[in-house]
Amino acid sequence: MRKTALALVALVACVPALRAQVVGTLPDQSPYSDIQDGQRLTAVVGWLQTGHDAVGVNAKSAPMYGARYDLSIGGAAYVTGLLFGAAVNRTVLDYTKAPANRNIGTQSFALIDASAQLALSLTGKRTWHRLQPLINIGAGVASGVGDNFDVSEFTFGTSFQFSYGAGLRFIASRNSEFRLDIDQYWWELKYPPLYRSTQGSPTAIKPTGSLSSWTANTALTLGWTFYMFR
Repeated sequence: MRKTALALVALVACVPALRAQVVGTLPDQSPYSDIQDGQRLTAVVGWLQTGHDAVGVNAKSAPMYGARYDLSIGGAAYVTGLLFGAAVNRTVLDYTKAPANRNIGTQSFALIDASAQLALSLTGKRTWHRLQPLINIGAGVASGVGDNFDVSEFTFGTSFQFSYGAGLRFIASRNSEFRLDIDQYWWELKYPPLYRSTQGSPTAIKPTGSLSSWTANTALTLGWTFYMFR
């Protein structure tokens, strides 16, 4: 009887330990995986969907190409540098003509955007089923390279821009990953004083209101990452 009682006591004592081993997910079966992030360089391609400004002279939508540099700064945060370019067109308006004839064609130039972003991971420094969702926020400059002043003295110029959006990383293997991002870029277009002119018509290009316009532009990008340093 004494031996039986001792055996029962030992069995009861083992129950919590056994329960701790059964409840939960084994490490090799967990949907979460830790990642060792260092520096990453990503080749980026995508589509830039530009928004409409007050008079319709913003750059038109076009494919975009670029590169992204990411640096882990601890925890769930990353610092990102992003540079992309797109070969775009914009409408040219002639202030000396009537509204029906004011659109005299398009002008081509290279739209270059450089920005710094802060990316925050929603799953911390780990992935869920190899996926890591991100929230992006940043600021930089957008510039029209090769865009000369037109007949109305308008040019895309260089403008401060800010951005926000979301991304999703997919860790394909130890040395390979893909990333999908959708970001909203806001930049300001500044109109020339000639847009107030009534030389060609009683109705000027921009008869009232501000001689500037903020536009919302959406960038959808897909990137392939090369790991530089771990």
